[in-house]
Amino acid sequence: MRRIAGLLGVALIGMAAIATVAEVTVAEVTAAEAPKGITNLPLIFSDDFESGSAEHWSPTDPAAWKITKTDAGTVYSQFAKSNTKTPVRSPFNRSMIKDVTVSDFVLDVKLQSTVKDYDHRDMCLFFGYQDPAHLYYVHLGKKTDDHANQIFIVNNADRKKISTKTSSGTNWTDDWHHARLVRDVKSGSIKVFFDNMNESIMEATDSTFTWGQVGVGTFDDTGNFDDAFLFGTKVSPPSEVAATGSQAQSETKKADRPDNTPPEGFSALFNGKDLTGWKGLVKDIKQRMTMTPEQIAEEQKKADELMNAHWRVEKGVLMYDGKGQSLSTAKDYGDFELYCDWKIEPKGDSGIYLRGTPQVQIWDPSDEAQLKNGADKGSGSLWNNKKNPRFPDVKADNPIGQWNTFFIRMVGDKVTITLNGKTVVNNVTLENYWEPDKPCYETGPIELQHHGNTLYFKNIYVRKLPKK
Repeated sequence: MRRIAGLLGVALIGMAAIATVAEVTVAEVTAAEAPKGITNLPLIFSDDFESGSAEHWSPTDPAAWKITKTDAGTVYSQFAKSNTKTPVRSPFNRSMIKDVTVSDFVLDVKLQSTVKDYDHRDMCLFFGYQDPAHLYYVHLGKKTDDHANQIFIVNNADRKKISTKTSSGTNWTDDWHHARLVRDVKSGSIKVFFDNMNESIMEATDSTFTWGQVGVGTFDDTGNFDDAFLFGTKVSPPSEVAATGSQAQSETKKADRPDNTPPEGFSALFNGKDLTGWKGLVKDIKQRMTMTPEQIAEEQKKADELMNAHWRVEKGVLMYDGKGQSLSTAKDYGDFELYCDWKIEPKGDSGIYLRGTPQVQIWDPSDEAQLKNGADKGSGSLWNNKKNPRFPDVKADNPIGQWNTFFIRMVGDKVTITLNGKTVVNNVTLENYWEPDKPCYETGPIELQHHGNTLYFKNIYVRKLPKK
């Protein structure tokens, strides 16, 4: 087993989870030289297993893994099938690197399949692992189909293929092979290399999980692993996630925190007492760009009067009577993450404008008058998109009259939305509604949309994300 010596402090950039930079403490031991020139990320973990110990790995079934000696040296072997179950359809033979959580990373590893050749002969690489129901994995399968030789996401549901590129199959032999997995969180990029490090064999783009553990294993075969090198940005999981073990759970877990009290790393946009930090909406963002400061100031007085007449706070809830105009944050935002709890009444209709641009849709999925517009597909859509996807991947609304929770992440013009713990929009471009020939504005306010209905909001938190 080998690890790198020293202490490493790294700045966390472009994280989509609530994470903080962690120090990497490592022991100085003799080790083979790490591969060079493959990334600018620092080397934060490595293991050649020559120590005879697998103490830095966490297998699903320890009885199925061992350190063993081969002609190639001492290796980490998954020699039997794991006696364990997964909550959803996904590989159960896996071993994760202990106590190392990363955002961006490069995993470089040698691997050897130890089963008799057949069409679905496989080995796997795991990443973004948060719990057994929330992770990504690369399936290196002998023959490609929708369930083999692909990149998959497991998001509290059976595995789902997300590959946009793959090969006809992974060329397994009984020899040792070389694999590399490259992850960039900001772009969502995932690339896989096998033997030939100059050309990827698989690619995908996904931003659902922006941090997690990394590991190795198989779907239902056996195999050996050696010379594992992990380069990356090491981060600490969000405190709430660490307590619950799940990103999806963390987004709705508030029992231990009073309403309108932000989680670590976030600021409250609504203080639960008054309209501090908010202002009435003056026209739209495109029109405001053409107005003089004097004109905006004059219009702002009128907009604030309208705001105070129709938006109010009662018992920690921001309420709207449906008779005024949209509400805008006093500040503009660029890249950010946003939590927002909302509730509507029957036939309710609203939305959240991101950087002054419509919109993350909120509506009643059972409103017959809106079925023609896609209300039955649920809230959370980027409804005004024309070229890019405009409807949610899944319907996740709670019954009308109950609270719902949005978690929205916007980086560049890409938006990811989680509603009540389910990812409904994944890294989709938000189009510029006001100027369709231009990209989304780089900055702008967050707005709560007026649509003539009674609305309720609380627990509105924002976290600014630095640009890379």
